[in-house]
Order: sequence, then C-alpha cells, then structure tokens
Amino acid sequence: MNTFYLIRHGQKVGEAGDPGLTELGKEQAEKTAEFLKDKNISKIYSSTYKRTKETAEIINRTLNVEIIFDDRLRERMNWGSIPNQSLEEFLKEWEYSNLHREFKPKAGISSVQSGQDAFNVISEILISLPDSNIAIITHGGVICDLLRNLFSDSELRKFKQDFQEKLDKLIKECSITTLIKNNTGFTLKEIGAVDHLV
Repeated sequence: MNTFYLIRHGQKVGEAGDPGLTELGKEQAEKTAEFLKDKNISKIYSSTYKRTKETAEIINRTLNVEIIFDDRLRERMNWGSIPNQSLEEFLKEWEYSNLHREFKPKAGISSVQSGQDAFNVISEILISLPDSNIAIITHGGVICDLLRNLFSDSELRKFKQDFQEKLDKLIKECSITTLIKNNTGFTLKEIGAVDHLV
C-alpha cells in the first residue's frame, strides 16, 4: 500500500511570475512538517516553482529525506507567463479551463493533461517505491485536476459537497489531501484537510 500526502504550497506573495512564500506561508509549512514527522515519509516530490520548492525545503528540515523536483507537478497555468496579463484576465482563463477540461490555455496545459502529468509521477513512484508514504508538494489546481481524473463527481462530493463548484478554492494553502493506493485501486481518505494548521 502507498499513501500519498498531496500538499498545496504555503501562502505565496501576491505577485505575478514565480513568487516565494510569505511569512505566514513559511509558518504553514513548518506546521505541515510537524504533522508529517511521524508519517514515515520516504521521499518528497515537489513542483519546481519557488513557492513549492520553499515549502518542500521547510518541510524537509524536519523530515530529512530526499526531495525530487519535477516540472510535471507545476500548475497548469501560472500568472505572469503571459507578459502584461492582468490577474483578472488570468483568472477568467483559469475558470474557463476548469469548466472546459480539454481546453489548452495560451500559456499552459489543459486540466486533463495536468491531472495526467501528476498521475504519471505517482505511477512512477508506485513502481520505484512500493509500500511507501510520499509527500507531494504541488498546487491546488494540480490536486483537483488529479482527483477529477481519478474519481467521479459523485465520489468527490462525498468528501466535499460543493467540490465541482469550488474546485481548487477548497484546497487551501498547506492543506493535505490523502490518497491511498492498494491492490484494489485508489481511494481517498480526505480532501484539503487543514486541522494541522490550527
């Protein structure tokens, strides 16, 4: 059995491009590390954006395991990839890509492809690290894209009644979504848990 702790990065500085974490974001990462320290984590996999790398590195001060940085765990679109794009324009395209999962944004990949990329990372882990617990530091959109590829709307609504309406808005900074893979397939334990941040 493998357990995957899918963790959104901590709170980021509110600017375009590749911002790092705020002071609160760093505290969130430290609290997440405390939660994970007795979970027997074998490895950390992380997106290559600054906010995820910083989150992974803070968590790893406690866990002290190998970190693998992988571009496939990056968000499907990133504000700042298109010069002079306003946040409003970015969010409009983001919401459209949430609703139309095959849509390929001007700078980025589709929601379906984002979920597939994350699934490919997990599939490789299942081969190289069977029966292990893994922390994956990624983005709210990636986590939702993966879940939407793996589970039906009705299965996801069992965990979050308004999942399809809110999607990545349910995945708060440094929240933990727990995904388990055993012989019968993938099961969800929880989506976007934040109790460890209190």
